[in-house]
Amino acid sequence: MQNKIFLITLFIFFSSLTNSAYSDTLNFGSSTYVGDVKKDKAHGKGIITFSDGSKYEGKFSKNKIHGKGTYTDLNGNIFKGKFRYGKYSKKIDKNTRETINLSVKVGNSSYFEIRGKAEVSNKWFEAEKNSSGTYELTTKGKMDMDKATEEAKGDGGGSDGGGGGGCGG
Repeated sequence: MQNKIFLITLFIFFSSLTNSAYSDTLNFGSSTYVGDVKKDKAHGKGIITFSDGSKYEGKFSKNKIHGKGTYTDLNGNIFKGKFRYGKYSKKIDKNTRETINLSVKVGNSSYFEIRGKAEVSNKWFEAEKNSSGTYELTTKGKMDMDKATEEAKGDGGGSDGGGGGGCGG
């Protein structure tokens, strides 16, 4: 009787393992993921090493970096916190932030953003650090802010025909 209970318990235990996540290695182009895998996707906790040697360690959801984690860039800078679908924003001051964008397939990128003014103070626009160490809008950031300001004022039906990309954050 005791052997039957042991065998049943063992069977249930191993059966439950087949439905849960397991640790494995996945390759995404030149990036490598080691960690929990579910249905052949990075899902759970893991580490991805990007082609440039930078690394993210933390939560993944269906091949996307999503949840609490730590990203260490090539220069040793550490970004720790909650990543939302690969995006992490680090506040520089109340109107400026650095955004890190991580993708298992594409790799990583970082950029700066400046908060809009007046009607568009709830939106963020692409910026860069200039030679004096301050942040200013890029050409694209300025165009996006001007367009968003026009739309916010109700002048949005212009004849430019443009359908620009989103700039929220």
